[in-house]
Amino acid sequence: MKPKDLEAWVAYIQGLHLRSIDLSLGRVNEVYQNLYPDGIKPHIVSLAGTNGKGSSAELLASIYAAAGYRVGKYSSPHLVDFSERYEINRKPVDDVSLVNAFEEVERARNNVPLTFFEFGTLLAIHLFAQADLDVIIMEVGLGGRLDAVNILDADISLITNVSIDHTSWLGDSVEEIALEKAGIARSGRPAIVASSQPPSNLLAHLEKLGAKVYARDSVFSIEHQIASEQWSWRYSDSVISDLPLPFSQSGVQLDNAAGALMAVELMQSSLPVNHGNIKSGLQLARLAGRCELVDHAPTLIFDVSHNEASLQRLAEFVVDQWSGGSDGKCVAVCGMLKDKEIAKSLEHMKGIVDNWYLGSIQNERGSKATELQAILSDQQQVFCFDYIVDAYQAAFEVVKECDCLVVFGSFHVVGDIINHRKKLRN
Repeated sequence: MKPKDLEAWVAYIQGLHLRSIDLSLGRVNEVYQNLYPDGIKPHIVSLAGTNGKGSSAELLASIYAAAGYRVGKYSSPHLVDFSERYEINRKPVDDVSLVNAFEEVERARNNVPLTFFEFGTLLAIHLFAQADLDVIIMEVGLGGRLDAVNILDADISLITNVSIDHTSWLGDSVEEIALEKAGIARSGRPAIVASSQPPSNLLAHLEKLGAKVYARDSVFSIEHQIASEQWSWRYSDSVISDLPLPFSQSGVQLDNAAGALMAVELMQSSLPVNHGNIKSGLQLARLAGRCELVDHAPTLIFDVSHNEASLQRLAEFVVDQWSGGSDGKCVAVCGMLKDKEIAKSLEHMKGIVDNWYLGSIQNERGSKATELQAILSDQQQVFCFDYIVDAYQAAFEVVKECDCLVVFGSFHVVGDIINHRKKLRN
């Protein structure tokens, strides 16, 4: 029996495949060929990386929208609503359009078993193909080489930070993981490496694949003075100066912004963008839950960080944004998934967090609060809760104006808290 509404469709595609993750392209490509045997028309930018690809996708979409182009953006996972994954011209796709897309993809599926993410990626492709767009920004979900997004032959591939995560599927070292991320590159087409410190084998492997490699610091670079609210980007003889900081955040997003600007530069012949468009796009870009400064007095920070690299960045961001003085305390609300490098990741926060409020994530991948507590056995003030919202409420009731309350550890955690705060306002 065919589902009737969006919620029912989302539940339906969660049970189409025995495994939630099945890295391969054969099945999803078969359905894609059923839908679009001649491919799709928009220019395509694919983004892979451990951290930063969501931010890079948002910056690119915002810049192209500021230049007047029709833009689609696919990202995952969502924080609150499934529709967040699909954006056309800077707005989430409406439920009616999504349900119609579900029906079309289901017809084309013809009983081929698809994972949740594979079906979701085909939804994005179908929605964007039907919307007559100029450019689509496609964020890879897991890895790159065997991720469903990689059925598309992107005009440009962009690889952000590469660090340890998803080791069960991608490998135990950054070098192994880098090979998977590099798989989105295409021979003869540009591959941008946005990180200033990529894994040692990444550039060589991209060249081996035949890609035209554009690497940070050797091909393009940035200049930014600490505490400055502006920065500059340079490529060859071209310099763009007096750029606003992306997401109004110190310097933590400059790697991502630099890679995005390189993509814009390489697409100039087909999608011209001027310096004013770039500056407007950087100013208008918004992305919830990525080193997001939500409020002041007390300082409230949301971040979906869940691995070593992102938690190191979060710790630096908290120190940069919060000046609570001698009386101020840093209070953490945290929950994490079992398949993360939890102990190594949390190590980066121990030096700044005074009180820990831990919540269990209520799904099969989620860690219990008591499991996190055991990892934080050397910390003095640790409180456990069955639900992350309860942990947040308890923490919020005790923080003072001079304190910092930082919510992090997973999309599940930040999403639940955002939804909770929304309900309180309504």
